[in-house]
Amino acid sequence: MSTNETLRNAKRELRAAVAKRLDALDAESVREQSQAVLALLTSLPEYRQARRVSIYLSMPTGEIDTTAMVQDALERGKRVFIPFTHKAMPAPTQGEDQKPSIMDMVSLESLEDYQGLKRNNWGIPTPTKKSLETRENCIDEVKAGKAGLDLIVMPGVAFDGECRRLGHGKGYYDYFLRRYSEEADGKVPFTVGVALKDQFLDPPASVPVGDKDWSLDTIIVGDGKVIRR
Repeated sequence: MSTNETLRNAKRELRAAVAKRLDALDAESVREQSQAVLALLTSLPEYRQARRVSIYLSMPTGEIDTTAMVQDALERGKRVFIPFTHKAMPAPTQGEDQKPSIMDMVSLESLEDYQGLKRNNWGIPTPTKKSLETRENCIDEVKAGKAGLDLIVMPGVAFDGECRRLGHGKGYYDYFLRRYSEEADGKVPFTVGVALKDQFLDPPASVPVGDKDWSLDTIIVGDGKVIRR
């Protein structure tokens, strides 16, 4: 078995193990942990100082609820960006890294804008393609020499004490960060992973990673832990 196959299998097994834990989690625990994560996030100096932030919009179950984070950021006058996933345009020279679909970060205009978003098949509030005509795209802004993102709040399936993150397997965030870095002369936003305690691996357990997986700057866990890289 190749190294890549071994890594894929290890990630698949960990996703399945965490999914079993999350299936047993009740809504009240998610609510309480989401409140705890919000309080810790808003205490971070990097968050307080950030003017342009990206926040993922959460699924109905199985992860930290970010509704209150979006509201807090907007109330503080921050410029908020949210994920939008779409089919990738073919690159002039396609390599093995070419993705069939990619994720961009587009602007959220107001709380009313957020509340008006329709949910996709995963139950995630998602902007329409039509609305993209009037939304900023942060990578386009960086390409034009304008401000990018200061901080990005990221979801995941599993996290560990070395600030490693396991996603859902599509590579959206890792690829987004690489694209961003290429356009921003190697700079990337401050990355914050937010985790339910059921998604955090206590030592000696760890997240299996490859050379294309990005580590985070900080992880905030629903039981009150804050881990910095």
